Amino acid sequence: MTTSEQTSVLITGGNTGLGFEAARRLGEQGWTIFLGSRDEGRGRAAAAELTDGGANVIMVLLDVTSDDSVTDAVRLVREHIDRLDAMRSCDSTP
Repeated sequence: MTTSEQTSVLITGGNTGLGFEAARRLGEQGWTIFLGSRDEGRGRAAAAELTDGGANVIMVLLDVTSDDSVTDAVRLVREHIDRLDAMRSCDSTP
């Protein structure tokens, strides 16, 4: 686990729409963005776009309807930081 002085957020559904815009704006403010996406390709593309814009982004493969996926996401986040400062759900899961 790595300790981070930066403010951090996990955004589910961060690869599109409101989630992407929230990630973009927080990234501009220097936040570390954990970008949750159910689709790995779309998540990586969104993370690359945000990174190209100067944001610190870690793509997290995440399906909030799957306990295993959530457990894996928690593990990944803990590999990078010791705490999240915020979580924003922008997922369109029914």
